[in-house]
Parts: sequence; structure tokens; C-alpha cells
Amino acid sequence: MQSLAQMGKVFDVPKELAEKAHIKSMAQYEEMYKESIESPETFWAKMADQNIEFFKKWDKVVEADLTEANIAWFKGGKLNVSYNCLDRHIKTARKNKAA
Repeated sequence: MQSLAQMGKVFDVPKELAEKAHIKSMAQYEEMYKESIESPETFWAKMADQNIEFFKKWDKVVEADLTEANIAWFKGGKLNVSYNCLDRHIKTARKNKAA
């Protein structure tokens, strides 16, 4: 069975869904991807600042020893997963939606 990607099949996104998307165009996606590859620490720091509330900001975005497969993200930072997943949404229009 051939996958849709292999067939080159493309599906249009419904307008109402596209209007709510965080990434508005393929050009924006490609720009973000390029930054994530060329400047990963800057990119992931920006993503964390925009999408996660830290109780204490990190000291270092990433510390990695790839020879030992030892990788630490947002080292020194403190966050509360329950707060980020649930509590912070209570103040928004999403407050009555299922988590």
C-alpha cells in the first residue's frame, strides 16, 4: 500500500482551522525550521518563553554530551507541569473545556 505522501497527494486545510493555526504558512514553518537547525538554543529558548511558564527561568537551554547520550534541557529551570497543563488556562477562554 502506497502512502499519501508517496503519492504526492495534498489536502487543503479548512479555512476555519487554518485561521486558528499557530503556524500560518509553509514559509513561516520553513523559517522556524531553519532557525531550529542553525540556532537551536535561541530557537528553543524562544519557544519555551512563548509556550511554557517557568517558576524559575533556566540557566542553560541545553547541555549535551552526545558521546554519552546525556542531554539536559532548560537546566536549572523549575516548572510545575500541572500549572502549565491545567491551571494557567483557568484565566482564559479555555477554562470550561475538557483538559
